[in-house]
Amino acid sequence: MEDNTLDFNFWPSFSDLMLTLVLILVIVVFAVIVSFSIEPEEPDPIGTHDLTDVKEKQMTMINAIASQYDVKPKETNTDSFEIPIHPGDAGDTRILIKNEPTLQRYSFSDNILFEKNKFNLNEEGQRTLQIVGSEIKKHLNNISEIQIQGHADPDKPKFSPHFNIHLAANRAIEVFKFLQRKIGIDPARHLMSATSFGEYKPVQRLDGDQTYTIEKLKIDNNTKVKKAKNRRMEILLFYHDEQEEKQKEN
Repeated sequence: MEDNTLDFNFWPSFSDLMLTLVLILVIVVFAVIVSFSIEPEEPDPIGTHDLTDVKEKQMTMINAIASQYDVKPKETNTDSFEIPIHPGDAGDTRILIKNEPTLQRYSFSDNILFEKNKFNLNEEGQRTLQIVGSEIKKHLNNISEIQIQGHADPDKPKFSPHFNIHLAANRAIEVFKFLQRKIGIDPARHLMSATSFGEYKPVQRLDGDQTYTIEKLKIDNNTKVKKAKNRRMEILLFYHDEQEEKQKEN
């Protein structure tokens, strides 16, 4: 009987080997293409990710302040509210609040806080800032920065061309000092500033508007109602965006 043991083929044929190598090469190339086609996940820009938590904190502040006046905040527009501090009063005695994604703007007409052309806080102003400031202090852990902005209308004595810029600055400083001394907000720990726009930023002027002119400024102050709205004090609260801060840490 003839022994055919040595004739048994332990190795695959050359064609099978080449086919296997080609398949392996195709798989490797496919894997490389897929890995390069997957872009790394980028942090969401402000406004596209979930800011529900910030909005809840903003509304908590608004409701708490309104409760001090025994009223409910009135929503006048999307994310815009007003709190009457003298319900039933026909005068402009309201706190206006505008919520933005990580910013909350409180606006006070000048007759709430000051006497005409004066910069010392009146009794109403002190009471109002005591209420608002106390709520701000309770939420300082949520706030990264406080800006106090003074605004005026264009009316001023002829002999003092820079009267309004100084008046608005002094008023902003008075609010700053009240929040620091009476409320106990320490600017060394919680960033706080005071600045003046004088008559140059009426409520109608949009942030970043590079087309604004002196002619537009006159139009935005051509009635007593417009001037009254422009004479105001604003407190801007910048809230921590916790999601963005976590992305920066990573």
